[in-house]
Amino acid sequence: QLIAVVRQQDVGAVRRMAGNGADVNAGVHGDGTALIVAAKRGDLAMVNVLLELGAGVNKSVPDDGNPLIAASAAGSRDVMARLLAAGASVNAVVPDDETALISAVRNDRLAAVELLVEHGADVNLGVVANGTEWRSPLNQARSESIRKYLSGHGAVVVHPG
Repeated sequence: QLIAVVRQQDVGAVRRMAGNGADVNAGVHGDGTALIVAAKRGDLAMVNVLLELGAGVNKSVPDDGNPLIAASAAGSRDVMARLLAAGASVNAVVPDDETALISAVRNDRLAAVELLVEHGADVNLGVVANGTEWRSPLNQARSESIRKYLSGHGAVVVHPG
């Protein structure tokens, strides 16, 4: 399957499979899409190929996020920058999941947090995850440096209302 070939970093095989009709946007529970897998791995070359082949930069899969969330969790600034340049929505909320900023914050990726905020990420955009858990960038921050950065950019403690 396409995701296995993405994991093997075989660009030629990905091109052949797509040329033979493989759906570059197919989602697999537990993996996401091929682009989500490449973004999670920080594989910029594969991200570029998948985008060229028509992979959806904002395609999400329940429980697996979207490409920008995956890259943010990994702290892959080059992949994040490429996805943003390709039109990734910086404030996209994956239903019952989170945002790229919350993912970067939860994974202690200050450089990723900075890049997202520079590209317009809402420091107060919270979500309900797992059906009941309220997450906001500030309440998910584990490090003082990220809390300080977010607060310095207007983040406040907010609750659903």
